[in-house]
Amino acid sequence: MQYEGKVFGIGFYKTATTTLFEALRILGYHTVNGDTPGSYPGADDGAKLIRQIEAGDFRLPTFAMFEGFTDNPYFRIWREIHAMYPDARYILTVRDEEPWIASCVGFFHNRRIRPMRAWMFGPHADPSRDEQSRQAWLDAYRAHNRAVREFFATRPGQFLELDPTRERGWQRLCAFLQAPVPTRPWPHANPGRGDLPWRGPWRWLRRALGLEMRVPPAGPGDDRDPS
Repeated sequence: MQYEGKVFGIGFYKTATTTLFEALRILGYHTVNGDTPGSYPGADDGAKLIRQIEAGDFRLPTFAMFEGFTDNPYFRIWREIHAMYPDARYILTVRDEEPWIASCVGFFHNRRIRPMRAWMFGPHADPSRDEQSRQAWLDAYRAHNRAVREFFATRPGQFLELDPTRERGWQRLCAFLQAPVPTRPWPHANPGRGDLPWRGPWRWLRRALGLEMRVPPAGPGDDRDPS
């Protein structure tokens, strides 16, 4: 019988979290991916969720709305989520380090800074900004994956590590969730693509008009831990 509880994707940005989101939806889980406006009533790029989390309240309103969860803030607060849902299923999506950071740098270049990334990384919210920001993302990725693996080492029945860039099939995910293998093909959502030529001028205009969130410049010793 298919697992009917909560399923949390706790993989970092750009680890095929959207692919996992689509896969969970195909398997019948009502799933939310991040906090993009329109994804559910009240979604606002994470601003309200961040305020709630910063106030120490981790019982997010989305927990009553959905069965599956991917992307931020869920991978950021996975420890607190596990304390509330100790019997849930947790999926760590991963990629090889070098293609992962290259994907992050390419994808976020010239994209506006959203509240979730500023919350996690402060002045390093854009990994394409400079070498210090790139390294901050690498450090956070390594620390996050290491902490998750160590925590779930004694909880194998509720944990799955998955690299969707290598495993493009249903078998392990379906076995983990005790779900029948769908007839639909494995999704490949949000594939990497180069920066679009209009993004740079558009982002410059948004900044000039005061429409984009600004993050403070990185200072010496700025080693915020986003894990």
